[in-house]
Amino acid sequence: MPRPGFLLDPSKNSLFYLVLFMTFIVVGLTASEALSGRYSIIGSVASFLGLFVAFQSWKAADDASRNTDKALTQMHQLAEETRQLVERSTTVEEQIKAAVVTISDATRELYRGFQPILLAIRDFLEESEDSEYMALMTDSAAIGTFYARHHRPELNQREMRALTNQIHDLLLVRARDAREFYLATLAADTPADSQPPTLDQYGRLHHFVQGVWQQFHPEAPVSGEVWEEHREEHLATLRQIEETFQTLSAHPQQRAAGLGPHQQVPVLPLQLFLRFDAEAHEPLRALVVFLGQYNLDRVADARAMQTTDPELVRAFISMFESLTSLDDNTAYQQLRKEFPL
Repeated sequence: MPRPGFLLDPSKNSLFYLVLFMTFIVVGLTASEALSGRYSIIGSVASFLGLFVAFQSWKAADDASRNTDKALTQMHQLAEETRQLVERSTTVEEQIKAAVVTISDATRELYRGFQPILLAIRDFLEESEDSEYMALMTDSAAIGTFYARHHRPELNQREMRALTNQIHDLLLVRARDAREFYLATLAADTPADSQPPTLDQYGRLHHFVQGVWQQFHPEAPVSGEVWEEHREEHLATLRQIEETFQTLSAHPQQRAAGLGPHQQVPVLPLQLFLRFDAEAHEPLRALVVFLGQYNLDRVADARAMQTTDPELVRAFISMFESLTSLDDNTAYQQLRKEFPL
């Protein structure tokens, strides 16, 4: 809005208008003396008051106009800030959307149900031939055997036995041909004489097995015979892996670092199957089974996902290293410097 000139701006020339009004008074008094005594001072004062009121009204209107300009400016600033806020909110929303899309795109397949998950584990191990790095974290080295045998409703035992045998054989082959091979499981200690045993007495694997059993057989705790059978399968598989690793395979870097194939984890939030192979089309790959100590009530509705997103797989590798305390092992850290994932 254009501003008035100096003479028409009452905020800048009040002295000019005061002189002008005094001149009008003098003229009024002179006219009173020359024309009529009746008009006298009353006419001059009335003229002055009329002009003064007009001046004040004009100045008030000018101030109001100036305040309006300020308000409009502030409104424009507020509108601009609001627009910027909306743009920032839109940007954040787009970033969230992009992250969701990234995770969605990173997830190759989703699996639901125990048998489809076992099939995915078998395929994962089969397709991981000659990997540079393999890290597996499960409840037991006898992968899937306890679930398959005691699942309710009952599964086809012939199919399940064939499937778990395939997984067992592939596990030994991968322990032989992977440059680095790590299998992390829960501890399986000797059964205690006292009943009920404590966690330290019986081992973490037993308490995991007990939790799985209760979902399928809520009427009774797992028997000593069932537990011992599974425990022996687990320990026998570990012995086979150790023998394969030490005598039938070439792991010069891992052996030189003094790192064996078996690690123990104190907790099992979920189960991980991780692979790195720089020459593969998709070097980093993970199969994540969402079944652990904290959601055993979902064992009958187990779910899993497979991903090849590099950052997501590296995050799972970091979780594996942390839970096994390999991230605190100097020799392992040296391996990672020599062979980064």
